[in-house]
Amino acid sequence: MALAMETSCTAPTTTTAMSRTDRLSDVLHSSKRIVVVAGAGISTSAGLPDFRSSDGLFQRLKTQHKIKGSGQNLFDVSLYSNDNLTSCFHDMIAELSRQARSAKPTEFHHMLAKIADEGRLLRLYTQNIDGLEGALEPLTTRTPYGKDHNGKWAKTVQVHGSLDYMVCTMCAMLTKLEPDTISGPEAPLCKSCEAVDNVRRFEGKRSRGVGRLRPRITLYGERSPDEDEITKAAGSDVRQRPDAIIVVGTTLKVPGMQTITRNICRAVRQQKQGVTVWISTEPPPAGFRAQDSWDIVVRDTADSVARYVALGHWISLTHTPGPQGT
Repeated sequence: MALAMETSCTAPTTTTAMSRTDRLSDVLHSSKRIVVVAGAGISTSAGLPDFRSSDGLFQRLKTQHKIKGSGQNLFDVSLYSNDNLTSCFHDMIAELSRQARSAKPTEFHHMLAKIADEGRLLRLYTQNIDGLEGALEPLTTRTPYGKDHNGKWAKTVQVHGSLDYMVCTMCAMLTKLEPDTISGPEAPLCKSCEAVDNVRRFEGKRSRGVGRLRPRITLYGERSPDEDEITKAAGSDVRQRPDAIIVVGTTLKVPGMQTITRNICRAVRQQKQGVTVWISTEPPPAGFRAQDSWDIVVRDTADSVARYVALGHWISLTHTPGPQGT
């Protein structure tokens, strides 16, 4: 099997005779502190859409809902000021949630789980909201993002949230996202707020109002509720001297992820055997030119890489898959 490789800008002297594909395989088999930055390209083989391609979700939404401008407008926080856009957004979220629940982790997800199970995955930063990684125990996260009971940052960072949960706009209570409850321009009422409000009314106290539930995903134009913790985790990852970074299935156009990726790339390059890898059918963005940032550029799909590297699937005999929360 052959991968679509581009010229490597650097190569450690110990591996100058090694082909680039063998070098990639060696990185994924042997690196001890790997950071992965992933986008929609790792989930498309599961039947889930990407966002920015010519036939991706943004373009399809624009056509389907006759949206002026980009379909990206359905992921902008300003949509909540427009009943028609809000209704379209709810329909889209419900459909994406159903698709994500019926999808299975891809070969690349399984490869990452295997690396994590071996203790070699320092962190997975996923920009996806499908939550597929949550079906594999080594890749589980925490919502809200934070440290586990051992004081370690959760292995997976869901940078933009996920379709697993709804959050109350008033009390911040989390609840499982149920696609059948999301429709029309009105968001579902928060049952926790309703219960508190009913007690207050019974006691003759003034109502404080009832919050509405919205998907716990970060939209364009708003701050992630996990931003502070993500920033701390990223700083911790840099200090742990990662020896490889794999950027895969993303166009890397979100400024916050560009900053995290650039900082980790610099940390990796400070290691004697550190290797930076770009895996995508698209070229690296202009701000991350191959000669400046990438030791290996693979212009191929994530699953093609997983099949080539052949680490195999992660298999658990005891774990029941599902999203993790607090």
